Amino acid sequence: MELAIKLKLLESRRKQIHKKVLEQAIHELHNSIVLHVVEDDFKMAKIKSQLFLKYNRRLKYLSL
Repeated sequence: MELAIKLKLLESRRKQIHKKVLEQAIHELHNSIVLHVVEDDFKMAKIKSQLFLKYNRRLKYLSL
């Protein structure tokens, strides 16, 4: 029983750290997408926006 609780706490800590890393990556991607759009580099903005959507889906899955 104690082992199960300890494993669950470890898993939740790992999940929280992963969520923070994803949130930071999403913010950085958003900033770079805006920068590419301002510079009229739409091809790179489109590629990064697909990655942005992928990270958002992952974050939603982790938040459940």
